Amino acid sequence: MKTKTFLLKKTAVLAAFVLPALLSLATAMAQQTQGPRLPATIPNVNLTDLDKVAMSLPDYGRKHMMIFYVDPDAHRQNRDFQTDVEARQPELESPNIQAYAILNLKDTILPNALVRSIADRRTRGKPSVNLADDNRILSTAWGLGDCNGKFCVLFVTRDRQIVYFRAGDFTDRDVAEFYATVKRYM
Repeated sequence: MKTKTFLLKKTAVLAAFVLPALLSLATAMAQQTQGPRLPATIPNVNLTDLDKVAMSLPDYGRKHMMIFYVDPDAHRQNRDFQTDVEARQPELESPNIQAYAILNLKDTILPNALVRSIADRRTRGKPSVNLADDNRILSTAWGLGDCNGKFCVLFVTRDRQIVYFRAGDFTDRDVAEFYATVKRYM
């Protein structure tokens, strides 16, 4: 009888300490991948171009920004969406919107010099500003959460507010909301 009572007390004490810790950890993990509450006002950030020249976002506060923030390890994630955006590029172009491709180099396992070189070759002649984030500067400053292994898309207004953010695998609804957001600000 004493053994059962002892085990019950031990279990109750463990549950009192372990369960709150597990709930706290689960909440932190959920918030980490959730991203910012929208709309979220954000500061400008200093990144680098593909030649490692430091620069801030050139059109911050002047134009709306369509940002593709990509971990190079996940460059094929949402491939259908990427192909569709490229095919619809003429109808997405607007003097009010600047497109950015920003490489999340901190989270890739690939050599940064190789990634920069490939990105430079693939984006040459395209109407986007191509930058690199070597230290999760953008994801930290803007509260994007864990972007490791993710293809992220953001739309930032000239009022410096994130009004659209998705990370990871997109649903059809995510894609429809992206195009509706872009059209709203054209």
